[in-house]
Amino acid sequence: MTEDTEHNIACMVCGTDLVYDKAAKEQTCIYCGEVESSPIYCPDGHFVCDSCHSSDAVEFLQRLAELDKSKDPKDVAEKAMSHPSFNFHGPEHHGLVPAAILIALKNRGVTKPDGSPITFEVIIEGIRRGMKIPGGFCGYAGTCGACVGAGVATALFVGATPTKGPERTVANSATTTALSLSQNGLRRCCKRATYFGLTAAMDLLRDQYEIDLGESPKHKSCKFSMKSRDCEEESCPYYKGSVS
Repeated sequence: MTEDTEHNIACMVCGTDLVYDKAAKEQTCIYCGEVESSPIYCPDGHFVCDSCHSSDAVEFLQRLAELDKSKDPKDVAEKAMSHPSFNFHGPEHHGLVPAAILIALKNRGVTKPDGSPITFEVIIEGIRRGMKIPGGFCGYAGTCGACVGAGVATALFVGATPTKGPERTVANSATTTALSLSQNGLRRCCKRATYFGLTAAMDLLRDQYEIDLGESPKHKSCKFSMKSRDCEEESCPYYKGSVS
């Protein structure tokens, strides 16, 4: 393999399985030269920072925010995850969950509780906040970026800030619900986590604000399992061969 070949799983440079170490070490991004401390690395010495790992995917999400007309968060998410810019795992999924929820709200003409609209700028802010969550947080920080994405979307919808108690509580509850769905003892899967984040945000908007964004992701509906060497198959509720 040549060094300019990208890979959807493992090292983006050479395709070697990445090492998920217990301790971080200082590494230099092979593309941009940024020096970061990370416990995730290629045994052959390659390192790709989160920004370079996800830059094309973020650009695609921004394009969806501007042009996509979907009213169903699942459709937005499936479109993004099927795009070649999206790696199977990666922090791009952390920005995807708020993007999908907010795009659907905007396209349905839903306004925030204070009467203000969901604008392109609001969606871009959702992507920006989600992308601030580093890759690997599901294992290294006790929280999942895609699940936090449910809280990001909800926070922007209700206008939460650190000093607004009720709004902050609503946003936190979306993240809590998404994380509770992930308590299954399985290895990480950014697709599964995205479905959990979408489900939590959609359920909260329906139950607390009577906003129906359609059906949440169905069990046994994953289109991506064949692309993952780590797929948990029947243990995952979204695996097409699993039993509900």
